[in-house]
Amino acid sequence: MNRLNLVLVLLAVALASGCDDDTTDPVVLEDCPAAVAVVVGSGLNPTFDWQPQCQLFFINVEPADAGNDLWTVITRGENGISPTVAYGVVPVGATQITEPTSLQAGTLYKVVLARFTGPGDEDGEIIAIQEFTP
Repeated sequence: MNRLNLVLVLLAVALASGCDDDTTDPVVLEDCPAAVAVVVGSGLNPTFDWQPQCQLFFINVEPADAGNDLWTVITRGENGISPTVAYGVVPVGATQITEPTSLQAGTLYKVVLARFTGPGDEDGEIIAIQEFTP
């Protein structure tokens, strides 16, 4: 075998060994149940995670003592938001209803999560409310 053929064979073996036979489909999450536990990350741009890992349709952040929305995202007509979500970053497939307002350190906020129930595109029920202070 000449040198070029040897190099080509070694290259083919290296490429083939780098291929993964794993054809596992992406994890498809179920719709959220009637209640979830929320974990809020630290900082002025916190992350929102929930257990069990499931899909919901609405996230809203507001001051803990007032009802004005600081950031709202929704997937109308379906539970399409999967964890983890960062404040101000619109999840794939979601629509931003309220643009993010800068959070202030030391201020008490709350995040509200809801699941879609139908029949209307924006009909849902609250499944978690968690207060946090960045």
